[in-house]
Amino acid sequence: MKNIKYIIAFSIGFLFLGACEDTVLNLEDPGSPTDATFFRTEAQLEVALTGIYESLNYVGNVPFPQMLDHTTDYAFNRGNVDGTVPATTGGLTSTEGIVNRFWDNFYTGIQRANNLLTNMNRAQEVTEPSRFEEIKAEALFLRAIFYSYLTELYGDVPFRTEVTSLEELEIIARTPKADIVANIIQDLEEAASILPLTQTGNARGRASANAANALISRIALYNNQFTLAESAALKVMQSDEKPSLFPNYETLFSDEGVGSSEVLLDMSYTTGTKTHGLSQRQGSRFGGWCQLVPAQQTVDSYETINGLPIDEDPDYDPANPFENRDPRLAASIALPNNVWTGHIIQQHSDSIATWRVENGLKIERVFNVNSANPGGRKVVDPYDGTEYVAGGANRFTSFTGYFWKKFSDAPTLLGALSGGPSPLNSEETIYLIRYAEVLLNYAEAKIEAGTIDATVLDAINEVRQRAYNNSGFSYPAVTTTDQVELRKIVRRERKVELADEGLRLFDIRRWGIADKLMNTTLLGGPANGFSKIGGELGFVPDIDEDGFISYEGAPTMPRVELGNLDFREVEVRTFDAGKHYLWPIPQAEVDATGGVVTQNPGY
Repeated sequence: MKNIKYIIAFSIGFLFLGACEDTVLNLEDPGSPTDATFFRTEAQLEVALTGIYESLNYVGNVPFPQMLDHTTDYAFNRGNVDGTVPATTGGLTSTEGIVNRFWDNFYTGIQRANNLLTNMNRAQEVTEPSRFEEIKAEALFLRAIFYSYLTELYGDVPFRTEVTSLEELEIIARTPKADIVANIIQDLEEAASILPLTQTGNARGRASANAANALISRIALYNNQFTLAESAALKVMQSDEKPSLFPNYETLFSDEGVGSSEVLLDMSYTTGTKTHGLSQRQGSRFGGWCQLVPAQQTVDSYETINGLPIDEDPDYDPANPFENRDPRLAASIALPNNVWTGHIIQQHSDSIATWRVENGLKIERVFNVNSANPGGRKVVDPYDGTEYVAGGANRFTSFTGYFWKKFSDAPTLLGALSGGPSPLNSEETIYLIRYAEVLLNYAEAKIEAGTIDATVLDAINEVRQRAYNNSGFSYPAVTTTDQVELRKIVRRERKVELADEGLRLFDIRRWGIADKLMNTTLLGGPANGFSKIGGELGFVPDIDEDGFISYEGAPTMPRVELGNLDFREVEVRTFDAGKHYLWPIPQAEVDATGGVVTQNPGY
């Protein structure tokens, strides 16, 4: 069986390059095969199946999971990459590009799946029987994952399971989310009964039984079906080919982790077929553009090595806020004074210069030609007194002082500085489902169902223990069996373990806390360090039971080119609980159906 990323090259070029126009539910995909000319051989079924996977590999400028996470409390989007800013600032409308693109792309995938499932019997006699059943199961899995995202984003949506041409079109109204969930769970259970437990080697990236059960656990958890979420997760945890957590959390998100048993479903990319620009958009000014960057609130969400929030740990030192913290903080986020992409990261966006580092040694003082320097005035490097004159383009800076390491392909960013391939065309693999999520699904399901036992603690602690591997610290094991405390712990755990992986929006919605977390001012770190906030003032933010972080009493300043010792206000967030728990249905869809497909409240 060919690897997904290689077969895509053929399928896109032959059949699937065309995009859908403004048709009702994208029901007529001009790039799709017709039942009169296709679905006659096993090879054609494989090509059609790969076209469905191509819809899953949805990329605007960046892959869709990272788009989703940048509509949440995690991060700041400088420049409105892929149109996420209206979703964080209260300006989302039914005509916004991001609203339409998710709808169009995932319905295109559904139509392709329905096309294959409706017509594949034509090739049954010439297809190896077990492979025929697997192709069907993969199509059912993919259709289910498309519908799972659509229902979480938009709520009730039109539900079709058969291919429909425009000539045969019957406009249908939105189907209740609960009905769709019941149907896709049934499809996933069928897929899990057919597919191999895991997919490896050339088949990596395809659906598997473990991935199907993991997806059931996710969907069930999202819809408060806790018993089902637990049992589906348990099937993965007790599988004859049980996954295991990759031993190193940081390198999991590099080439070293690709293909590991922890990754149950991923999206592969390759030059010549499909690439993405996530590395460029997330990367520091040394190779990247610093457009998608973590917020101060995210940095402050990571516990101390004592397993406590920073406002509850008397050992936390606000003057040295990055010390003695959960190792996933430094593994996920490039912090000030860390070495990343071969340079020492600076806290402030107007940094004049830094050091290039090789093998742990400072090799060269490097001037930041795009440092914030309005009007071309002279600036002086405080290290050696060198005077520089530069424009103030500010393109390669971060207004928060932090950068995502996850999926940012540091070798490519560093190589780009010396003329290597552009990070705008990254081949970095993106993960959609990991075993760590399954463990946390299982724990949360039992916590919410009130069936807490030792296995809940085992699941959480397995994830926490891996995070501390090679850190030099003993991991802080969870021992409490109190439901309220465990609920807070597992929610914190999901936030830091799954950061920048596309699940946060659905978590804060289903927990009913999005209106609290998103009605605030997003902050960046102080431009010149924590000597004032942490040292002089000893300020520690207050973190409540929902993870909302209050900076009341802390000195802040508006986002400007040259910062001082105060927190930076990078974006005012707005969330209307009356409407923003769902995205609007695309207005083109409402109009094309003559109002049969209705709009969500508030839009």
